[in-house]
Amino acid sequence: MSSELTELLRKCHRDELLPLAEQLRIKHEGMKLASLASAIDARLRHAATHQLLNALRHGGRPPPYDEVLRDVGMRLGLQVPLDPELAELAIVRQQVMREWEGLPDEERARRWEEVAGEPPVPLDGTRAAQLLEVRHPQGFGLFLTRLVTEPVLPMPGCLLLLWLGRPRDELAIPAILAVSRLRQSVRHRVTVGIVGSPSSGKDAAMGAIFGMPTGNVNPVAGSTKEVEIRRLPEASALFVVNTPGMGDVVESVTEEARQVLDHIDVFVYLVNAQGGVQAREKADHAACVARRRPVLVVVNKVDTLRPADRDRLLEDCRKKLGVGEEDLLAAAFDPLPQLSETPIGVDEVREWLRSRLERLGKDPRELPWVS
Repeated sequence: MSSELTELLRKCHRDELLPLAEQLRIKHEGMKLASLASAIDARLRHAATHQLLNALRHGGRPPPYDEVLRDVGMRLGLQVPLDPELAELAIVRQQVMREWEGLPDEERARRWEEVAGEPPVPLDGTRAAQLLEVRHPQGFGLFLTRLVTEPVLPMPGCLLLLWLGRPRDELAIPAILAVSRLRQSVRHRVTVGIVGSPSSGKDAAMGAIFGMPTGNVNPVAGSTKEVEIRRLPEASALFVVNTPGMGDVVESVTEEARQVLDHIDVFVYLVNAQGGVQAREKADHAACVARRRPVLVVVNKVDTLRPADRDRLLEDCRKKLGVGEEDLLAAAFDPLPQLSETPIGVDEVREWLRSRLERLGKDPRELPWVS
């Protein structure tokens, strides 16, 4: 059974783990994500452990990660919480308090602008952490980890010194800071894929569900006219991906955009009520399902159908796509004015997104309608 730390690392992009692997001097070439996560886990716990004491306590095997955090905290003069996330943040907060005042003015200003955005720049690390907590209570941990110095690579040969017995905190603490940053990124990063044919109403759906204007807002570098990746400005890490399909179009974007596509958390697949499910819809829906993420089918533009036709179409879509009743909804994101002044079915779609993201362990407060 894999450890909590390994499971966390396996939720990251492989590319996100490479700096940490290099920092720990792990030869990662050719390693798959799962193997790399396990190797990082073992190396970090080994580095943070007093080998002689560990031989008595655990028979020479590295102790659990929560115990590692407690021991590192004690060496730093901290009594860290039992929860690994809170323990990491306690260590991160202390590092911010220790190093903030010693930063050059330009570097301090750069980090504060990047993380908090608004001047004036606090000169005291304690004050910096307090202000972040007030300004970003929802994503405090995520923003706090961004204030810490990027981990430096250890000096060549320092891993050899692990065999001398003592814990190597100059290696372990930067690694813990990196793990905390990754944990916060995984927890807060929410990526919703809006998928459907060009006539299915994706822009209207994004506007109705997320309040996004149809214009491209803060696009991720490398998105194309076929794939738009937008970050919702009010959230700390909410991405909405607008794409006509999840097949060959993925190959048309840059590596940065592809990583976002590859880590979509939930899909909203739109079907145009005027056309129903055809061969293209079946193929695109199957491509979403193949990514092993929750998929909601939304039959859009149902306001253009007669009630009897609507029920028949919904049942036809359900059977052709092989989805359960809980994963198929009807909506009209841009309804005919004479029928409704506001979008139809938005609340049901939002509730489905909230519940599925919670099941995935995501923070639903990233969604703009969740307080």
